[in-house]
Amino acid sequence: MVTRRKALATIGAGSLAGVAGCLGGSSSTLRFLGFGGNTQESQMEIFERWADDSEYEIEGTSAGGTTEMISMIQQNPGEFDIVALNDTGMAQAAAEDEPILEPIDVDDVPNYTDNIRDGAQDLTFLVEDGDTIGLIRENGATGYAYNTELVDRELTSWDDIKDDEFDGELALLDRAVDRFSNCAVAIDADINDAADDEDLFEDVIDEAEEQNENCFSYWSDGATSIQYLRQENATVCEAWGGRVLALQEDGYDHIEYVMPEEGAMAWTDTLAVVDGTENRETVHELLDFTYERENLIDMSDAMNYTVQIEDPPEEMTDLPDYAPVEDLAFRDWSKILPLQDEWSEQFQEVKQT
Repeated sequence: MVTRRKALATIGAGSLAGVAGCLGGSSSTLRFLGFGGNTQESQMEIFERWADDSEYEIEGTSAGGTTEMISMIQQNPGEFDIVALNDTGMAQAAAEDEPILEPIDVDDVPNYTDNIRDGAQDLTFLVEDGDTIGLIRENGATGYAYNTELVDRELTSWDDIKDDEFDGELALLDRAVDRFSNCAVAIDADINDAADDEDLFEDVIDEAEEQNENCFSYWSDGATSIQYLRQENATVCEAWGGRVLALQEDGYDHIEYVMPEEGAMAWTDTLAVVDGTENRETVHELLDFTYERENLIDMSDAMNYTVQIEDPPEEMTDLPDYAPVEDLAFRDWSKILPLQDEWSEQFQEVKQT
């Protein structure tokens, strides 16, 4: 039985398309590469607090996703010091022939080891050959949202989005692993099991095809999902909880976020040190500041996502997709990463059915 929380499986958050900011900078500039949107703004607020009391400036750049992030780092050696990668990106970076990230000396980031739950510090995608290569930042889930002014009943499950009334009014996430993960949850299965069980994976594909029937569009960045909801292009839209809460705070409180009763995939973002940075010691100082408890709570409040801190405040535990790390099921990237290209091809076939 996959419960509402046990069904959560990590995947990366979305991002704004395009690149903001400019590359380069002086030796007194730390350069941060992130996802854009609310998470980037919230992170930069914390970084700027540190910069106000230092001789450094923080220059923020955003990318349209993990593949673009890794490509930017590869094509611009020495141009970035710190990066926010999701767990997908961490797995992809580790698989590259040339190093993308360099180990983090957690002894120089004591606030991380003091304030982040022990079980969240040694997740497989954060550690490589015994070295810490990423620090968990926030995590959330990918459920869906709907317009309560256009729907006269409460939606609670993945089955609900397949109802005929939503024909041509549903938007879904345009990422193969993400989609298949939620479809696995919808049929009470685990995507890790489906990775090496052909019959089970066929059941996942069948579910993806059924959910596709009502879909008019697939979105690849979080900003588009919110645009669809705000402009009523979509009545129902797969979405990230923090983005929906931010939309509600902007006055769209008729948009309701749903954590389906079957569960939903989760994701986590990390902070990592870019290989070749000339500011390694200073980056560690910045990371230690970021992981001060007060800053983590402020960042969670601004992002509307969970940070895996010890003794979280009520405001955090009240988030719609809150879950402590022990209630999260994480992807086995040793199984899934080799299948990504094949799954992407199968996903394209699903979208064409």
